[in-house]
Amino acid sequence: MRVTSNTYTNLVISSSQTEQQQLALLQNQISTGNSIQNPSDNPELYAEAAQDQTTLSQLDNYTSAANTATTLTEQNNTAMTSLHQIVAQAGEYLASVTSNMSSTDMQNLGTEMTDLVSELTSIVNQKGSDGNYLFGGTSNKAPINPTTGDYNTGTNGETTSIEVEPGNSVQTSIAAGSSGPPATDGFLYDSATGTDVLAALKQAASDLNSGNATAAQGADVTAVNNALNLVSSYVGSTAANMSAVSLATTRLSAQTTAQSNTLNNLVQTNLPAASVQLQQLESQYQASLEAGTRVMNLSILNYIGNVTTT
Repeated sequence: MRVTSNTYTNLVISSSQTEQQQLALLQNQISTGNSIQNPSDNPELYAEAAQDQTTLSQLDNYTSAANTATTLTEQNNTAMTSLHQIVAQAGEYLASVTSNMSSTDMQNLGTEMTDLVSELTSIVNQKGSDGNYLFGGTSNKAPINPTTGDYNTGTNGETTSIEVEPGNSVQTSIAAGSSGPPATDGFLYDSATGTDVLAALKQAASDLNSGNATAAQGADVTAVNNALNLVSSYVGSTAANMSAVSLATTRLSAQTTAQSNTLNNLVQTNLPAASVQLQQLESQYQASLEAGTRVMNLSILNYIGNVTTT
């Protein structure tokens, strides 16, 4: 096979173009920090990186859900803690009642007890950032009628949960409940025991205002203690929900970090190695250009030498 001068020239040009492409690729990898620019760069690693990115997106979605659940469970626990303080204070008022207490002093306690009922109503009827009532179930109605002070039977006991991890749903809403009809269980009413938080405080206020020390020291104390036990159980359950979300958030954070590291190890450019490779390729490219120049110069001289002069 005859090797012409054009053959050498074409080889030089082809080699130069290949090295230019390799240089451009390395420079891009170093500037962007990504070793995989296109699927064709490394199909297997690209597919693995795509799967890792999908997993990261799923983790981000669960993290967002967990953040929402954190806000809601903390909100629930704060409300139950405040409610617990109110009912505990009602118990202290009743504990201070004596048989020989003056009617004026009892009425003063009755006024304090009525104020506690108002505070309770304010907590129970509060709204969330979306403008919906927090504790009316899914009815979006105030659990306590602010005009009459009685239960709003239009509410329900339905609650909601949020999946903060695969297969791990946490209850993020609680219902006030109502003595009905129909009766609905919640933190104000429990049908199994007949405990009625709202009724206990309202009755205590009524007995104090009327000077009924016997009822205040007997039935009212029992009713308020039962109410305190019911609210205490919700303080505990909402705290448990907060803890469950916190643990899930910690796990999600660890998984996200690990997955991010895995993805970065796949696609991030090894800068020291890439820099050395770039220097070597630049030297090789420069040498190729110099060699190619000599070859092409020789080809031109050969051409001139072979031209017939007249």
